Amino acid sequence: MTIVHTEGIFSHEVSVCNCPGSHPNDWHLDLLRQRLFPASISKPKTAFTFAVLDHFLIDALECKTSAMSFYQKLKKFTNNAFPERVPDRYRELMRVSQLWRDLKHRKWFGFGHDMEQDPGDGGLALFCPACPQPGVNLPADWKVHYDKDTIMRQYVIDGNFTAQHMKMNKPELDVALSDGKGYMVAEVPYQSHLKQSLDSKEVRGLMVINHRVINAANINKSGIGAMACAQHGCFVPHSVVDFQKGER
Repeated sequence: MTIVHTEGIFSHEVSVCNCPGSHPNDWHLDLLRQRLFPASISKPKTAFTFAVLDHFLIDALECKTSAMSFYQKLKKFTNNAFPERVPDRYRELMRVSQLWRDLKHRKWFGFGHDMEQDPGDGGLALFCPACPQPGVNLPADWKVHYDKDTIMRQYVIDGNFTAQHMKMNKPELDVALSDGKGYMVAEVPYQSHLKQSLDSKEVRGLMVINHRVINAANINKSGIGAMACAQHGCFVPHSVVDFQKGER
């Protein structure tokens, strides 16, 4: 089995547990108990240590390290003279790191050990802790002690037209693990809303993005729009959307 760790990529002989009561289909669970995340459930041949997955998560967040650069670094750790001889597990790293990130989010928000409860829309995202929220930072009788103007929330909406997204060659392979559970809205209801909504007329004199240029550039999303609290700038869960054409 190929084991990917923070110090390199190694090959080890791993035997399946044949103790009474064990089942060969539960081999991936045995690996998880040893803090090894298998790349597949059925007869895994590659596993990543929990440490290297946490390391990659922090590297991608703080250092903006891509998965390719991170794996190239591990190959250098393993064999600096001939890194091309190290087994290529880049594709497995991409898949396992997404699963690991999703599992960590569910665990942090209290859904890691409850398979029956679903996070719901925006259930894996935090809202502003300073803004008034009934049941979070307001007493049960807040309607008696506070006026509506005192605890009224204020929001701002803005967009970014530089965060463009290219069209995928195989969009059916882009499987969402937590669609609509974070800050982004759910894809299917959002696309239904776009089909029913009407585009507003463009006013002359304003800067308008050329739709033909967008289509020629192979771009399916021209930017993103988000909502945040006006006082503290914290994003609102389940409120970030993709712009399809200009501000649409």
